[in-house]
Amino acid sequence: MTKEEQAMENALQEVPPATARAIVLRHLPRPLRAGLQHDVADGPLPAELAADADAAVPGLGAEVADWIRAWSGRCPGLDRWPERTSPAYPAHASGPGRGGLAALDRSAATRDDAVLRDVADALVLIGAFDHLAPLAGRAAAAVWACLDRLPEAGATLHQLALTSAGTQARTSAPDVPWPDLGPDGLGPVAAADAETVDAAAAAWRTAIDAAFAELAAEARLLVIGLSAVAGGRPVHTWRQDTLAAVALGVGKAAVEPLTLAAARDGRRYGEERARHRVEDLQEQLSALRAGPADAAAGDTPLDVPPGHVIVCPTIAKTGPGKGKELTRGYEHVVGVALPLVPVPDLATVRDALLPEFPYAQSAVDAVLGAFAGRPHVHAPPLLVVGPPGCGKSRFVRRVGAALGVGVHRVDGANDGGGSFGGTERRWYSSEPCKPFMAVARHAQANPLVLVDEIDKAPTRSDYGRLWDSMLQVLDPENARRFPDPSLQVELDLSCVTVMCTANSAAPLPGPLLDRMRIVRFPEPGAQHLDALLPGVLREIAVDAGLDPRFLRPPDGVERAALAARWRGGSVRRLRRAVEAVLRVRERALAGKLQ
Repeated sequence: MTKEEQAMENALQEVPPATARAIVLRHLPRPLRAGLQHDVADGPLPAELAADADAAVPGLGAEVADWIRAWSGRCPGLDRWPERTSPAYPAHASGPGRGGLAALDRSAATRDDAVLRDVADALVLIGAFDHLAPLAGRAAAAVWACLDRLPEAGATLHQLALTSAGTQARTSAPDVPWPDLGPDGLGPVAAADAETVDAAAAAWRTAIDAAFAELAAEARLLVIGLSAVAGGRPVHTWRQDTLAAVALGVGKAAVEPLTLAAARDGRRYGEERARHRVEDLQEQLSALRAGPADAAAGDTPLDVPPGHVIVCPTIAKTGPGKGKELTRGYEHVVGVALPLVPVPDLATVRDALLPEFPYAQSAVDAVLGAFAGRPHVHAPPLLVVGPPGCGKSRFVRRVGAALGVGVHRVDGANDGGGSFGGTERRWYSSEPCKPFMAVARHAQANPLVLVDEIDKAPTRSDYGRLWDSMLQVLDPENARRFPDPSLQVELDLSCVTVMCTANSAAPLPGPLLDRMRIVRFPEPGAQHLDALLPGVLREIAVDAGLDPRFLRPPDGVERAALAARWRGGSVRRLRRAVEAVLRVRERALAGKLQ
């Protein structure tokens, strides 16, 4: 390889973080660009905002340029902008809402122009803090709205082959969209060999992925800081700068204690996992050192093949025939090594879930991320929180089916006692804990237990509470040696995954929330109607005992009726609307047959 070729390869694969950040910023909404661009006052953004306003309404750009000069710092990008006296921005104007910003707001409202609204919100963020602090609440609302548009920017970057597709596999390397990245004109990328181009593309995608993640985190800090400034953050946390720069500093100061606490909890969790691993290795080492002689002296060890777990080694007998009576229905899982379902390709699982839940991409990624990197299907306890009727329970069941594990549902609203953890053997209605019942029903060591509507569980403690009986199962150490009160033996429930659903996490006690990871599940909008209809029709057909192919999709008239009746929100209301359309279809068909 010549020196020129080596220099070109190094230039392609050494990605400056500032360049990757600039590429991502160009694809973000204007308010986020204004809030996150470090050199916003001296960069090209002010002139671009004025040009955008002038393109939408001729003459408005000059008013925007005048306003930026008056309310922000030095902006060389506007030095060549034509000077003119604007009637919308008189010389005696005062206050943060006067002049070009007010004219811009009026034009945006009159024309219902999203571009002008973005430009107006960006002006507030690049303005001097001393003048525009009263508008921090408006800027916070704008940035909150822009956070929902971040996935659109990520999708655009991916379509341009600038970012990776996460866990989805590629069949071929995409074309590199940049023609010349070498210093001093070393030649186009096409001159390099295919291996160099592939390596360069991977390096750039990695860098831009990192820049996108960094900017997304900064955007959340920005909105937190703007909200704090709007709420009256103490003055000693401010400095003389743009509103966005001040808010970003305030946001970092506000979340620093949370960041330190999260790092501390993560370190504690890692240490706990390491300790459990060391204990397991010590037990295995002790068993190896015991040798055949010591093994013969005690119980005969059970042969556990790889990928299997003995959940219940035996059942203690207390009283004549008691153990035999309790074993009835569970003989196939007592003293038997049960298989662990391996984790399937999560990219394939994601592709199967997203068409059915297109409005919950972040929740799908968060839940599947909990299973990533594990040889077998298992995740820490998860709490899926969302508004009523948004499809939380159906989502959890679909996750279990897509992962290939059985799902055992526990109705939290009807569980009036502590039966989740099992009932005492002395009662005639004694039964083992719900996780072991799930293991027995599906003959798997790692089924999924769904505790539905956990926030509606009764709070009286006459016969125990559901929340209290779940604590031991949710703790990794106790789940590995769970003392079942009915079987009177220690069960290994460490591989069982517990997922709960709730409309709100507020009613749940602190010890329970401390053991679970919360996943926010949104409700669908009107734009998701077409994606939801196949799943709703399939459920209606299955409930009626029909083949899903028996119900044809709605025609144009029926879809228009559904769109007029359902404008987003509860999937239950959508199902009722679909059932009404099907009833009308049946009556029309019956009339034709007559």
